[in-house]
Amino acid sequence: MLMILAMGLYAFSMSITPGPVNLIIFSGGMNRGIQATLPFILGATIGFSLLLLATGLGLGLVVQQHKWLVYSSTVIGCGFMMYLALQLFKSEPSVGQTTAMRSGWWAGLMLMWLNPKAWLAAIAGNSLFIEPSQTSKLFAFVLIYSLVCFVSLLLWAVFGKQVSHYILNDKYVRWLNKAAALVIAGMCVMVLYELGS
Repeated sequence: MLMILAMGLYAFSMSITPGPVNLIIFSGGMNRGIQATLPFILGATIGFSLLLLATGLGLGLVVQQHKWLVYSSTVIGCGFMMYLALQLFKSEPSVGQTTAMRSGWWAGLMLMWLNPKAWLAAIAGNSLFIEPSQTSKLFAFVLIYSLVCFVSLLLWAVFGKQVSHYILNDKYVRWLNKAAALVIAGMCVMVLYELGS
């Protein structure tokens, strides 16, 4: 029981903290509403669950042994996040409308596989809780993490929707979108800087 609680707390701490995915979901909840953001949330949850499972089954060790995989996936991931940040930066404010940047389930799934934070969470989580050949424990961890991840990401969409109730002026929404985009871009720059140093 304590192990399940520890897994859940780890999943919550990694899923609820701000990151590129959370900021995109926040913006989606604010601009398009919770229901329209659900496909992205589902895609991100499925994407991370598959990543967690794959790293637990040995992909994490392969990536750690071949540094060029870390570099290339980080650069590609940052490129994809920069693209999404640019789309968010250019998006027109439309609180509650569907004309803002659209990010479906496929974008959510891909972003998790290209997100350095997701790789770190998956590899660190598996090294903390799973020992080699403990597949039943790995599947339990993936299930717990999936549920916690979905709820945490959904909370970001709810937060965005709640903020939209208080912001009726499109000018403020535009600035919030631009601020979120700049934070995402800044995270990418920091990750790439760390990678090069």
